[in-house]
Amino acid sequence: MRDLKSKTDTVLKVITNLVLILWIGFTIFMFAWLILSSFKSTREIYAGIWSLPESFRFNNYTRVLMDFGLLKYMFNSLIVVSISTLLILVLSSPIAYVLGRLKFRGSSFISMSFILGIAIPIQTIFIPLYLMLSKIKMTDSLIGLIWLYIITSLPFTIYILIGFFKTIPSTLEDAASIDGATAGQSFIKIMLPMVRSGIISAGIFVFVMLWKEFLLAFIFISKDSKQTISIGLYSLITKLTYTGDWGGLFAGVVLVILPSVIFYFLLARKVIVGITAGIGKG
Repeated sequence: MRDLKSKTDTVLKVITNLVLILWIGFTIFMFAWLILSSFKSTREIYAGIWSLPESFRFNNYTRVLMDFGLLKYMFNSLIVVSISTLLILVLSSPIAYVLGRLKFRGSSFISMSFILGIAIPIQTIFIPLYLMLSKIKMTDSLIGLIWLYIITSLPFTIYILIGFFKTIPSTLEDAASIDGATAGQSFIKIMLPMVRSGIISAGIFVFVMLWKEFLLAFIFISKDSKQTISIGLYSLITKLTYTGDWGGLFAGVVLVILPSVIFYFLLARKVIVGITAGIGKG
């Protein structure tokens, strides 16, 4: 019976690894194809969809960046997403520390409220969010969009960070308390350095999630000068599909995807360490 179970586990492991390898290979192949296609002319794409470009046409990138305003949309997204991610981490870290390390009346209820907040579909709160922004005159503004990103991303980030704070041995806090450190000093000098990998991991997930966010930006931003990269790509697809400029369209898609891919790979090791540390602790 044990031999049968061992063989079954081995077969399942081999199948799982094979599926993952195929999926990774397919993803890398399609991304490489997308990049190569972005350097082709429309004629070359129609002539041979899998062929290499005759010459690398960098004008596809300059055209979508300058003529179609994608550079402006990327700058707006960089400002909004960077500020939002920083403020989300600043706000969520002390909240997660309190909920993950300190036990008090109502702490479990508050933690559960944040978990339930993750499950609320964003579409169901469009109207109250719009009414709130209208009252404070922050509709159709980047500051208003930052505020929306913060309040909608806090539940997820807090839930993730609670798991990381729970991994820290309580003996460290006890030792700091004996030395006369307050809760605030323990948090800043001991807890934050200990969960640095977790904070970086949460920051990467939030950054990538907000970089490709579409619905909030589409609903609450109407001025072209304040639109983000996801809305800019949507407009670009609409314009270039009708003109048949597939090389320019592929270049636009690469420009949207590439920043988050580079950002992730630069900090991939931190993400893996952080996820490993937080598994099963949420």
